[in-house]
Amino acid sequence: MRITFAVATTAVAFLMSFTGCGDDFGDRQEVRGTVKMKGQPLSEAVIEFRPLESGANGATKTGSLVTKGEYTIPRSDGLLPGKYLVTITAGDGRTPVDSPDGLPGPTGANIVSKELVPPEYNVQSKQEVEVKTGQANVFNYDIP
Repeated sequence: MRITFAVATTAVAFLMSFTGCGDDFGDRQEVRGTVKMKGQPLSEAVIEFRPLESGANGATKTGSLVTKGEYTIPRSDGLLPGKYLVTITAGDGRTPVDSPDGLPGPTGANIVSKELVPPEYNVQSKQEVEVKTGQANVFNYDIP
């Protein structure tokens, strides 16, 4: 019996689908780390990674909540290899609005969040990282 190339290729692809030889994550990488401010873990914050190389390899902005000073972006939502600008924001959630015309918060009080993180880590950030394939992409921040 003679097996054709097409039949053999189909059989191999079928068997590989059961063995877990591939994944659906492409080249996405898990990213994780810690965020401290003045030596203490930030209880709640947001960390974002924005690609610095426009259009490079399809990379897009992504981020994570920081909880108790730690964040993780799982590989399924991870970053493609490349360079990223990192921003970190954390509001105090309790600063009263100066104007009585402000929108009410969940407690009925007019609240805006005062930014706790210095501008060098958010609106004026120059924090850059490079995500690489085949290694742990751990980025820790200790904000002064």
